[in-house]
Amino acid sequence: MNLIKGFLFKILDISYFLIKSFNKFLIINKNSGTRVLIYHDVKTQEQIQLFKKQILSLQNEYEFITPIEFQKDLNSNKKSKPKILLSFDDGFKSNRKLAEEVLNKLNIKALFFIISDFVGTKNKSEKYKKIIHNIYPSGPSKSELSDPMDHDDIKFLISSGHQIGCHTLSHRMLSKISSLNDLNKELVLSKHKLEKDFDIKIKHFAFPFGTFDSINENSLKILDKNYQFIHSGLRGSNKKKTKLIFRDAVNPEMTITRFKAFLSGNADFIYKRKFKKLNEYLN
Repeated sequence: MNLIKGFLFKILDISYFLIKSFNKFLIINKNSGTRVLIYHDVKTQEQIQLFKKQILSLQNEYEFITPIEFQKDLNSNKKSKPKILLSFDDGFKSNRKLAEEVLNKLNIKALFFIISDFVGTKNKSEKYKKIIHNIYPSGPSKSELSDPMDHDDIKFLISSGHQIGCHTLSHRMLSKISSLNDLNKELVLSKHKLEKDFDIKIKHFAFPFGTFDSINENSLKILDKNYQFIHSGLRGSNKKKTKLIFRDAVNPEMTITRFKAFLSGNADFIYKRKFKKLNEYLN
């Protein structure tokens, strides 16, 4: 499986250079929409430096926009430079450090998706163990046992101009929840808790794992009534107003060639049919 995966990634890398060369001979519409990137726990100093290097490289070709600009941009047909919105899932302590050391200094505003019951939990508590296992179902490695942000960390992000989104109550896989009461706790109670704790209004939700199989129709029906934007983990460019949002999962260790191959849309065809199917539940 790893050999096949590695081979496919090589093809993806090569496709970036081939399509880039071919596009030189075409008149390309530069209004290619907005790519929303997903990062998670960027915590070591080496990862932070790699992350910064990625962002500085992308700034040459893309415009980084704020969550508020993203909301407005989906309603606009104006042609412009391709855009990127940064998002971070799970609410790890490293998110604040990254905001302080990189994002704030570059004046980039991001969207942070928070697991409401994860905020401020101690890493030896039962609640922490439960949620970290939900985040890493195969069992977290020692390096994945990171602390979550506390209330002060999240208040710092908000005061710095970043925006908070909801990422459920405890990071359960929504497609495996049959009880409507449990679904409402994960999807609605979590939102109300964050809004009350931080005196904010939440418009964005990102469902855990982000795959087609990790969410179902019942979940999407509830989300449709409670959120303005529902963020997936399906790759694609957001070019028109829609409640369901494409996002690209990336990490600091990803090569810039592979990074740009994804952003160029070279793998988008894999996700279009699944995205369309999920979108049908919202219409």
